[in-house]
Amino acid sequence: MTEHLFPCAYARAARWLCAAVCLSALAAAASAQTLPAGSPVLLTEGTGQTTRAVAYEAVTGRAEPFPVVSPVNWNADKTNTRDQQTRLMLFAMNLGLLAGEGAGALTADAQDSTGRVYPLKVEALSKPPYDIFDLNGKQHVAQPQDWLWAVTLRLDDQMNDTLGDVLIRISLHGLSSNRVRVAIGQSGAGIAADPSTEFISPAPPTPPAPTPTPTPKAYGAGEASAADVTRLLEQATWGPNNAEIARVQGIGLRAFIDEQFNAPVLNAAKGSDYPDLATAADDSNTTCPTSLDTNTRNTCLRDNYTMYPLQAQFFKNALTRPGQLRQRVAFALHQMWVVSGRDIPLPWWMNGYLQTLDRNAFGNYRTLLGEMTLNPSMGEYLNMNQSVATNFNENYAREVLQLFSIGVNRLKHDGTPITDAQGQPVPAYVQADVDEFTKVFTGWTFNRTPNPALPAGVTNYRDPMVPRGGTTHERSAKNLFGTALTGCPGTNGAANSACAQAELTQALDVIFNHPNVGPFVSRQLIEHLVTSNPSAAYVARVADAFDNDCAGLYPESPCGVVNNGRGNLKAVVRNILLDPEARGDVKTDPAYGKLREPVQYINNFLRAFTATSDGVVAQCTGGNVGDAPNAMGQPLFLPTTVFSYFEPDYQVTGTRLTGPAFQILTTSTTLRRANYVNQMLYFGIQPIFSGGCGNNQAPLGTQIQMAPVINLADNPSGMVDYLNTLLLHGAMSAGMRQTVLNAVNAIPNTSSDYQRRRAQTAIYLVVTSAQYEVQR
Repeated sequence: MTEHLFPCAYARAARWLCAAVCLSALAAAASAQTLPAGSPVLLTEGTGQTTRAVAYEAVTGRAEPFPVVSPVNWNADKTNTRDQQTRLMLFAMNLGLLAGEGAGALTADAQDSTGRVYPLKVEALSKPPYDIFDLNGKQHVAQPQDWLWAVTLRLDDQMNDTLGDVLIRISLHGLSSNRVRVAIGQSGAGIAADPSTEFISPAPPTPPAPTPTPTPKAYGAGEASAADVTRLLEQATWGPNNAEIARVQGIGLRAFIDEQFNAPVLNAAKGSDYPDLATAADDSNTTCPTSLDTNTRNTCLRDNYTMYPLQAQFFKNALTRPGQLRQRVAFALHQMWVVSGRDIPLPWWMNGYLQTLDRNAFGNYRTLLGEMTLNPSMGEYLNMNQSVATNFNENYAREVLQLFSIGVNRLKHDGTPITDAQGQPVPAYVQADVDEFTKVFTGWTFNRTPNPALPAGVTNYRDPMVPRGGTTHERSAKNLFGTALTGCPGTNGAANSACAQAELTQALDVIFNHPNVGPFVSRQLIEHLVTSNPSAAYVARVADAFDNDCAGLYPESPCGVVNNGRGNLKAVVRNILLDPEARGDVKTDPAYGKLREPVQYINNFLRAFTATSDGVVAQCTGGNVGDAPNAMGQPLFLPTTVFSYFEPDYQVTGTRLTGPAFQILTTSTTLRRANYVNQMLYFGIQPIFSGGCGNNQAPLGTQIQMAPVINLADNPSGMVDYLNTLLLHGAMSAGMRQTVLNAVNAIPNTSSDYQRRRAQTAIYLVVTSAQYEVQR
C-alpha cells in the first residue's frame, strides 16, 4: 500500500482525529523532554494536554479502543489470506529516511501494564494527502503534508483485548521516538505514565520543512565525534583506549577501516596472525613420552594436545596485534563456520582452520566456501572425510546449507522470511536437497601424499583434502536446486577424482549464488559486530553490497572484479560499519546493541586499561592454565555444538528479541564476569612458578594499567566522567553516574591508598554495570 486517504466522511470520532492533525487549530504546547538529534517523533492529539496518539484503524477508520482482531481481513503484502490482526495508523515526523528506505527501516513495539513488550510489524509508510478540517468541521484547502508520515502497524498476535492503554514507540537507525498512549481492547486501564519516554508532542502550529534525505557521510578526518569513534572501535576492534580514540578521530573512520584492511599479519604466508605450530603425533605418548618428568610432560601435553597455545595466541593478538578488524570478522566467521576443539583436540590440527578464517576475513565468500569445505579440520568435524558412495554421511551437506550459507527458510533480500498463504515460513530446502548435495560431497579424504614436513604417525591437517579416487565419489546424476549435474557413470580412479572436483565446484557455485546467501551472511555479521536486532533495511543495504560490491552505500573501488563483485567481504564489512544504523553518538532504541560475549567482555576491559599480557588471561588452576571465557560460559575454540557457543537465533527469555549471547548469561556466569573484573583490579594474573603449574614454561601474567584513573582520585566527578567517556562513550545515565560518584566519595581521602581504592571502585562499578555489559 502506497497511499492513505484520510476517512473524513467517517463518524465524529474519525473527524476529530482528522482535526487532531490539522495545522490550523492546534494548542501550543511543548514537551519538557528532548530527544537526541535525528530521533523520530510520534504525534499526540492536538489538545496539547495528552500523550494519546493520533491514531485510527487503518481499514475502517475506527477510533480507539482498538480490537486486536479486525472484522475484515487485511494485510499489506497479501501473503497471508487469513490474517485479520488489526492495523493501526499512527503519525510521525522527523523521519530521516535514506533514499529508497521505507517501512523496513522502522521497528516498533508496544508495552503493557505488566512490562511485557510486544513487537509490532511496520507494514507501510506513506505521505498522507489530507483534507484539512478545523475543530468545527470546516474544510480548508488541502495542503501538502511532506513533513508528515503515516505509519501502519500490525498488532501482535499475542496481544489481547484486556490490555487497555499501551505505550507505543517507533525506532529508526537505532534512535527511538517518544512513546504514545493507545487503548487496546478497552479504555480506562493499562500502563502507568512514564515521564522519561512519554510526552506531549502535538503537530507543530505551522507546517515545518520536510526532513531532508540524509546522504552517506564520507567520514573523513575529524568528521566523527569522539563518542562515535569510540562506538566504532567497540564494533570493529577488541576495544578502544584513549590513544586509539584520538588517533582514529584524527584520520577519520573511512581511513581507519581501509588501514585495517591492509594491516600486516604475523604469518604473511598464511595471511593470518596465527603462526604455524609444530606438528604433534596423533598419539600423545609419542610426542610427550611418560618418561618425562611430571612438569615437563604436563607442559608438553598442554602445548600439543589442548587449545592452550591457540587460546594464548588469540588473546595476544587481541591485545597487541594491529589487525583488529580482521580478528573481529574472523571470530564472527568462527561462530558461523564452527569447528570445535572438543572433536579436533590437537592445536596444530585446529591451527589451519583458524588461519583459513583469518585469511578470508576480507576476501571473497566463494573462496571461503571452497577453502572451508576442503579444510581437513572441517572434514573431520562434520565427517565429510568419511562420506563415500557406498556410505553417505549428510552432516556437511546439511550444515553447509543450514548454517554456512542459506539458512533454513527462504529469505527476502532484507533477511525477513518469505511466508506462505498461512503466514508460515517457506523452507529454503527439503531433505531431498540435502540428499543431492550429500552425493556431491562424497569421495574426499586427508591428503596422504608423503610430506617431509610431516613425521610418521602424523595425520595431515595442514593441506586441503583431496579426492579419494577409486569409485568413492557418487557417480549418479544430481539435481542441485534445479541445476542438473549429469554425473560421471562408470568412472574410476583419476576420472572419478576429476568428477569429484568438478561437481564440488559446481555445487559450491550453486550454493554461493543462491539469493539467500547475501541477506543470511550479512545479517549474521551485523549481529556479531553491531547489533543483534538490525532493521530489515539495514540488512538489505548490506546484502546489496554482498550481491554486488559496486552497490551499497559505500561501494568498492575498483568494484566488480571478483565473481562479478559478489561476495566481497571487504565491501560487506565496510557497509556494516559505516551504515547510519551503526553510526552516531548514541542509540536510544532499547532493542539496539548486543551483549558483550565473554571473549569480547574480557578483551574490551583489558584493552581499555592497556593491559600487559602473554595471552594467558586467567589464573593457573589444577595443573592447567584456567580458561577465563570458559568460566563465563564461552570456552574459547571449544564450542559445545555446531551451533557455536550459543544459538544464533536465541531469543532473550521473556522477550521476542534476538540475543544469542544471553543464552550463556546465567546467575553463575554473571557473577563470574564480576569476579574476573575484581580479580584483575585487585590482583591481576600473577606469574606462577610453583605448584601444579610450576615450571619454566609457566604463564607470565596479565596486569591492567589504572594510572590515568588513579590520577583523578582527588577529582571524583572527573574520574566518573573519564570512565563514562572511555567505557560508555558518554552515554552513562544520570542515575548510574550518581551511584558511582557516591561510592567513590564514600572512600575518605584520609584512608590508606585511597587513590587506588577509589579507582578500583569506580572501574568495578562501571565495568560490571548493565550499561557496559551491552555494547550499544
